[in-house]
Amino acid sequence: MALRSTFFLILLSTKSFAQVQDDWSSLNQSVGGKLFEAKPLASPCFSFYEGSPHQMDAAECERLQKNYTSMDLRIERYAGFANSQDEMCMSNTTDQCLLDSTNPSNALAYKNVSCNQGSVSSYYITVSSAEDAQAAFLFSRRTGTKLSIKATGHDYNSRSSIKGTLALWMRGLQNMSHDHYFVPQGCDSGEAVDAMTFGAGVIADEAYTFADAEGVTVLGPYASTIAMSGGWLQGGGHSVLSPVFGLGVDRVVQFKIVTPDGHVRIANKCQNKDVFWALRGGGGGTFGVVLEATHRVESKSVPLAVASMSFPTAADKSNVMPFLEICVNESLRWGREGWGGHIQFMTTKLIHVTPLLSLEEAENSMRPITEFVKSQKGTAIIEMLPSWYSFYKKYLIPNIAPVGQTRILATRLIPTTLFETAEGRTNLTFFLADIVQNGLLPYIPVSTPFLVDDPHNTTSANPAWRASLWHLGYGAITLPWNSTLEQTRMALKKSASFVEKAEKLAPSSGTYFNEAFPWTNEWQREFWDGNYGELLRIKRIYDPDMLLSCWKCVGFEDSVDARSSFRCLDDVLK
Repeated sequence: MALRSTFFLILLSTKSFAQVQDDWSSLNQSVGGKLFEAKPLASPCFSFYEGSPHQMDAAECERLQKNYTSMDLRIERYAGFANSQDEMCMSNTTDQCLLDSTNPSNALAYKNVSCNQGSVSSYYITVSSAEDAQAAFLFSRRTGTKLSIKATGHDYNSRSSIKGTLALWMRGLQNMSHDHYFVPQGCDSGEAVDAMTFGAGVIADEAYTFADAEGVTVLGPYASTIAMSGGWLQGGGHSVLSPVFGLGVDRVVQFKIVTPDGHVRIANKCQNKDVFWALRGGGGGTFGVVLEATHRVESKSVPLAVASMSFPTAADKSNVMPFLEICVNESLRWGREGWGGHIQFMTTKLIHVTPLLSLEEAENSMRPITEFVKSQKGTAIIEMLPSWYSFYKKYLIPNIAPVGQTRILATRLIPTTLFETAEGRTNLTFFLADIVQNGLLPYIPVSTPFLVDDPHNTTSANPAWRASLWHLGYGAITLPWNSTLEQTRMALKKSASFVEKAEKLAPSSGTYFNEAFPWTNEWQREFWDGNYGELLRIKRIYDPDMLLSCWKCVGFEDSVDARSSFRCLDDVLK
C-alpha cells in the first residue's frame, strides 16, 4: 500500500517509513483487506490531485454531476457526506475538492484546479464486525493515529470527517431484526419489550420499510438516509413523533459497542449502566464504536392526524410575520394536543402530525392557521393517515432537502415558559422578526419530548429538551463552493450575532449537540448542562488516551484539540 506522506508525517517523526508501512500493512491484514485509500467524492472530475497530475474519470464525473445533490449516491461511499464542510477545510479555502452544488457541471470548480484532501480522512476501514473495530483501536493505541467514525455522513459539525484520522465506516452493518419479547441482556423477563435491533449502517428508510412490513411503528429521523443507531440516536434523536413518544434515547433499550479499551460490551439498564447512560445523549464518535442499537417500538401501526399548509410568500414578506405570530400563539396548545412537525419559512410551509386527535379534532385545532393560509391563497390539508410509514412516503420523501452544500446551522431549544406568557410570546416574535428582516429565515422542528418527562435523569441528553417546545433553527447559512475565507467569516459572524441574541432570549436553555453552531461558547453547558461532568468522567474511564476525539465532543479541549486535527474549523471566526 502506497502511503501519503502528508498523512503520516507525525508517524515518520518517530518511526522509519518502512516501520510505518509495516504498521499499516499489518492493520490491513488484521481487518481482512478492508483498509482503503479515500479520495474526496468529486475527485474523478479533477485533473490535479494535491497539486500533482491526476487521471480524470469522465464517466464517473458525469455520474457525480447528475447526482451531486442526492444523498442516495453519497451514503454508499465513504467520501460522500451530506454537507460540504465535512469535505473541506473551512480555514483554508484551497484545501477542498468541491463541485458547484448549484450547477455541478460548472467547469470553473474543477478545470485547472487541484482537488485537495480537505477534512476527509485519507484512509478508512469498512467495518463489518466487532473485530474490525478492535483492530482499529489497537492500531490507534500503538501508532498514535486518532480515529473518526462515519455512519452515513449527516453531520453539520464535521465530527464524522476529521483530517488526519483513520476513519471507521459503519454503513456495512446492515443487520435488522424484530423481537416482540426482547429482554435486554442481563435483565429478567419482566423487562421484555417489543423492539427492533438495527446495525449501525441501517438508514431510516430501511428501518421504516422493515417496521411497516412488521406492522409496528419505530421512531426515527426526519430524513430517509440518516442512520438509525449512529450520531442521530447517540446525540439525542429528535423526531416529529417525539412530543408524544419521546426522543430516540428515551426508546433505545440496548447498545452493542466496542469501547476504546478493546472490549465488546452490551450496555443497557442492567449492565454497563454508565456506558448506556452516556450513549443516550452524550454524542456519537465519543465513547466507542456502536455496532447496533435496539429500539422499543409501538406494537402496531399508529394512525396520524396530519396538517399540511403552504402559501406563497409575498414579495415584501409582509405575510410571513402574521404566519409566525399565529404559530407562536397557538404552539403551546398544539403541543398539549401532541402535534409535532416542522415550520419552514423559506417556502412558508407547515407540516404537523399527531396520534392523539381525530380528524374532526384536528380540523378544529388547526382552524386559526388554516384560515390564514387560505386567505393567502395557499393550500391547507387536514387528513388522517393509517400509519407513520404512509405519512413518511407522502410527506417526507417528496420534501427531502438537497445535499452537497456548505450549510452551517445555529439552533436553540426554546423553553415552554416563553409560550406561557404574553411577554414571552412577544419577545419570541420580535426575535423571529429580527431573523426574517436579516434574511436568515427560521426553520422550526417541533420535535421536543414535550409530553414525555425523564424524572430520574435516565438519559444524558441536554435537560433543556424536557423544558422546551421548539427546537428553533435561526441562523443557518449556505456558502457557495468558491467562498473566500473573508466571505465565510463575514457570514459566520452574522450568524454568531444571532447566537448571542438567542442566548439572551432563552438564557437558561441550551442547544442540540448535533445541530449546534460549531463555534458555540461554553459548549459543555450549552450541549449537556449539568450532565457534562459525569459524561467526562465516563469518557476518561473507557478512553483515557482520547483515541476518539471530535469537535466539541465530550473530552474535547479547546486549548489543545482545536489546534491539532481540527484546524479545518479552528480560527475560522478569528
